[in-house]
Amino acid sequence: MVALALLETANALLAPLRAPTDRDWRAAATAVRAGFRPGDVIVAAPAWADPLLRMHLGDLIPVAVAGRLDAARFGRVWEISQRGARAPETEGSRPAQSSRHGALTLRRYERPASQVSFDFVAEWNRAIVSRVAPGGQVSWCYRAPDHFECADPPAQSVKAELLEIDTSPHLALATSLASHATTVIEFDRVPLGRELAVGAGLHNVWLRKAGKGTVSLRVLVQGRELGRIQAGNLTGWTLRKFDTSALAGQSESVRFEITVDDPNSRYFGFAAEARS
Repeated sequence: MVALALLETANALLAPLRAPTDRDWRAAATAVRAGFRPGDVIVAAPAWADPLLRMHLGDLIPVAVAGRLDAARFGRVWEISQRGARAPETEGSRPAQSSRHGALTLRRYERPASQVSFDFVAEWNRAIVSRVAPGGQVSWCYRAPDHFECADPPAQSVKAELLEIDTSPHLALATSLASHATTVIEFDRVPLGRELAVGAGLHNVWLRKAGKGTVSLRVLVQGRELGRIQAGNLTGWTLRKFDTSALAGQSESVRFEITVDDPNSRYFGFAAEARS
């Protein structure tokens, strides 16, 4: 017990000395700005340092980049890390450039970028949205200027929105859910590539604590199910990649079916990209 107390005391005294200073962050930010190109993405490691990253480089991180599905579409990744941490966006990559700035390490990674042929969130207004009752009755939702409105009770809407999922921002198609019904979001003539990447999760930390229901997202192409994503209180942002290489170069219908066992305090969002 005495040894543990001494260790914790030493850690409390030494940890602040190992932390990056504002001067370190300014130096790293200057280096990033010197080599930054449009289309690059900047990440912090560990992820909890992201607010500091945005304080110094937020003007280079627009909302669309901050709320990205993942980093596959970015060919150049700038990583500002501390204490040996690595960002998930750079796993499996070798740095093309590395430099030290006090307690911070700046690395630039370069790799082939995925080519996105269809962004479902950006093209939200091309969707056809409906609610299907257990008996098969279909209620169509109408398109307003910035969302789809489903007027039958319980009322709900579907819209592109910046959500907090797993304490991170995500641009997603967001919807409140109805029990004993399926929310259907369908896109016609989607130009497919080699894969369909889909990410999903539950918005709002307080709603995640209050609710208990599990949301199921079913993904279909040409009426054939590719797979499902389950979203619960502890699943965070779940990303799956479905193989569509057999349909690459073709334009097909893509359908998302969303169900929930208990809709109380459930606000669900998902994003998807067709890409090669």
